[in-house]
Amino acid sequence: MVRKIKGSNKITIGRSAETAPSVTPFFEVVRNNLLYLILGLVAILLLSGGGVLWNYFDKKNEEKASTLFYQAYQTFKDSKEKEASLEEPMKLFQTIIEDYPRTSASELSYFYLGNCQFVMKKFDVAIDAYSKFLEKVSSQPQLALLAYDSLGYCYEEKKDYKKAIEYFQKTITPPPGLGESGYFNAGRCFEALGDSEGSLNLYKKFLLEFPDSSKKSFIQEKIKEIELEKGPASDVAKKSHG
Repeated sequence: MVRKIKGSNKITIGRSAETAPSVTPFFEVVRNNLLYLILGLVAILLLSGGGVLWNYFDKKNEEKASTLFYQAYQTFKDSKEKEASLEEPMKLFQTIIEDYPRTSASELSYFYLGNCQFVMKKFDVAIDAYSKFLEKVSSQPQLALLAYDSLGYCYEEKKDYKKAIEYFQKTITPPPGLGESGYFNAGRCFEALGDSEGSLNLYKKFLLEFPDSSKKSFIQEKIKEIELEKGPASDVAKKSHG
């Protein structure tokens, strides 16, 4: 009987020993890799904390840039009204672009920097500023239209009428674009090129799109002038073919 009990005890112990290994490996893995687990948790905490800090500083930069932009814009506006030098607002816009490049104020600063340079007749650098502005705000069509219009004026001032037409036409399509001004500006540049057909087509489209425009009479006169100028030339061409 004693032997049986002892044997039974041995069997019981044996079974306990058999079941133990099914739990032990998990704790072994944890113990052996505890350092890596701790480092992983620290990394996660640092990343989440870094994100919070990044957002905080990003917001602070936006606030600082917006304040400086408001100051630059007011200086620009006052200088234009007084017909004073635009050097000061130009420097402020440049500072925003350089010091706060990731902010929305920086995007707008490119446009107003271009405006300053245009008024100062620095057309090449103005073109560069407007082009960079377009790279930043291409997803916002209304702002992009203003930049295309400004680029059109820059190229017109440089007497590069073909390029000016290219940008003015971007303000026409898709409708309504910038309204009447796109047709009028592009038509004027076609005239400057001596392309009477191009200007005539645009002015006629203008009347179709804006039949109640205050410029209607003026455009009708332009159409008459162009058609009168074309008349003799057309007759000569017909005679030469005959």
